[in-house]
Amino acid sequence: MKRTTVFLLLMCLMQQSCSSNDEVDAGKQESFFFKDDFETFNGNIWTKEVHEAGWVNQELQAYDAAHVSVGTDQGKSVLILTAERKGNKIYSGRVNTEGKKNFKYRKIEASIKLPKTGNGLWPAFWMMGDNGKPWPQCGEIDIMEMGERNGIAGATTETFLNTAIHYGTDAGTGHQQEYQASNFPHSLQDGQYHVYTLDWSENSLTVSVDNIEFHSFDISTTSGRSAYFHDNFFILFNLAVGGSFTGITNINEITALKDGEKVNMYIDWVKIY
Repeated sequence: MKRTTVFLLLMCLMQQSCSSNDEVDAGKQESFFFKDDFETFNGNIWTKEVHEAGWVNQELQAYDAAHVSVGTDQGKSVLILTAERKGNKIYSGRVNTEGKKNFKYRKIEASIKLPKTGNGLWPAFWMMGDNGKPWPQCGEIDIMEMGERNGIAGATTETFLNTAIHYGTDAGTGHQQEYQASNFPHSLQDGQYHVYTLDWSENSLTVSVDNIEFHSFDISTTSGRSAYFHDNFFILFNLAVGGSFTGITNINEITALKDGEKVNMYIDWVKIY
């Protein structure tokens, strides 16, 4: 075969390869259902919650809008939830997309840098049913929670990770929950960003961290919990302090947040595919 023929054939193959890759990349880009890089705070998507201390779960912090901001960390524009202690009062931040951005049967992930939870901090990335039903009828999916009492007791707060689902007919005896709580292979409070992922299909809820599968919940029609996880859900991020999850309800037992101190939970981005 002549060199010119070989050259033309190679060029043709290269063009086909490039075209194919371009189509794949374009397909990936188009597969985003939603993406927020937090260049600004978008009030059309996110709501800053306001609640008094003790509003739920015996938590010690009050949530207010002043403790939610967009700033810079490690050269990234990020959403910042700040927990702050002022004497016997604690303030922090919580946001949600209720009534503004919801979805079902998709993959969602967020890149998050957590503070050292020590004794008392309770950061979370989670979802609730956007269906107007009371809790737990609405359904709840906890993708990531850290700071749980067993991690404190075992001195493994940097690795002890929780994921859970809540559902049922009422908040009393009708409340059902299932969870996975165990030590992750490496610290998730190492000053780096880690990616927390939920793959949600009609039959399962699978949670992964840094592409390592952590746990999968069965929500198929034969699971007994199917009725609670097939509506649209909305997203929440929050940084709680104390409460039933941590086992600490006395402000004097909080060691992760000293008087006059601030700590931050950073969210670099959230993506839904």
